[in-house]
Amino acid sequence: MRDRRIVVVGGGPAGIAAGLEAALAGAQVTIVEEREDLGGQYYKQLPSGWIAETRSWLDRQYDEGRELIEQLRRLGVEILTGTLVWSLFEDHTLGLTDGTAVWQFPYAKLILATGAGELPVALPGWTLPGVLTGGGAQSLATGQGVLVGRRILLAGVGPFQLRVAAQLIEAGAGIVAILDAANTWTTARSAARVLVYWKQFRQALNYFAVVRRAGVKIFRAHLPTRILGDDRVERVVASRVDDQWRPLPGTEVEFDVDAVCLTFGFVPSVELARLAGCRLDYRPDAGGWFVWHGATQATSVPDVFVAGEAGGVEGAAVALEEGRLAGLEAAWQLGVVEERRYRMRRGEIEQALTRARRPARILRSLTAIRPGLFELITDDTIVCRCEDVRAGEVLAAANRWEPGLRGVKLWTRAGMGMCQSRMCGHIISGLIARTKGIPIDSISLDTPRPPVKPVPLAAMAAPRDGGGAALGAWHERKA
Repeated sequence: MRDRRIVVVGGGPAGIAAGLEAALAGAQVTIVEEREDLGGQYYKQLPSGWIAETRSWLDRQYDEGRELIEQLRRLGVEILTGTLVWSLFEDHTLGLTDGTAVWQFPYAKLILATGAGELPVALPGWTLPGVLTGGGAQSLATGQGVLVGRRILLAGVGPFQLRVAAQLIEAGAGIVAILDAANTWTTARSAARVLVYWKQFRQALNYFAVVRRAGVKIFRAHLPTRILGDDRVERVVASRVDDQWRPLPGTEVEFDVDAVCLTFGFVPSVELARLAGCRLDYRPDAGGWFVWHGATQATSVPDVFVAGEAGGVEGAAVALEEGRLAGLEAAWQLGVVEERRYRMRRGEIEQALTRARRPARILRSLTAIRPGLFELITDDTIVCRCEDVRAGEVLAAANRWEPGLRGVKLWTRAGMGMCQSRMCGHIISGLIARTKGIPIDSISLDTPRPPVKPVPLAAMAAPRDGGGAALGAWHERKA
């Protein structure tokens, strides 16, 4: 089993595509997904037993995802949902848990399609109840039928917040305004360059049409500078900003709201890749640190591939083609694909990938984070929500230790909470870089350790199917 199995970690567009391509090539495939359903944020499926009462053009991604998932099942792909990969071991073995037990799972080839998380943004008041990411609000509205508020302010950059706004409007929410950090000229220039890619441009136009019909005003070159309220969000103070997103004096405007959605892009999820020893590279317009890969999606570690946002944030269209390429290459290396078919199929995928990357790179330049965003943080602003650590404490630790996440973590406990620095790591790195005047990619990361996400102690105490060996290897590695 170990000699032939391809394991795909992640059930979003890249993971689904990788599993399909490898299975079509004749490989034995298992997809491991932490959520209860495949689809990820892009192909988000309704919870089991739910039926949508109304249909709209916004449901097309749901339908497309459902068809792809059904194809996986028809091909006999093993799907492990509600299952977390909490560690990797040197003998081509994963540590898995479903929350009730831990066990080992072997692989011959591993495809990391772990996706990305939304970029957290710290500013005064961002920890008040009612402040969340755009994707979080989207998930509640489309997946659970829950609105985060009736008077919602969206703030961020890029077309994703138009999609969030459109879905919230169709779900019945009232959008007070949309603040976009990009100025009118930058937005128009990017739109003109994307115009030739009609599918992507039409999609953005559909979102914009919903927003326009609802009478929502878009404030270009504006950012929130303070979020105010007692027990929850009540008001937002915003300002016009320059090209580097620094507030311009005398331009403040206030909004009465009951919820704020911050949408500033995505950060690649690289925890498993770091644990595996994969090389990382840094590029701001790719979301920060991402997993380096070659032309066939192979990483620097033998038998480990990456596909989708973990290898650089470029959108679902790119993720699909990267997944297909990784699945095909993994199957080829296992020897289950006839060479003629491999050469022909690889050429088709590479052409599609080239086409998909062109508009994605144009939009990436629009959404790259500017330094003024970190300058909104005051010394009293909480930057690590799990451990209640404030910016002033972080800067004091950075001055005492080397300017890296490890020293800050040891001195302040920032990054030791449930999120294990997924939320605060980027914020703290940006804060240190701005204050010390050094490149953000020169700031050392903290040490990757298993479990990559919290695992219940009850599960650790109930090993099965080789889980005891997994625990032994984990303890040995920690030692």
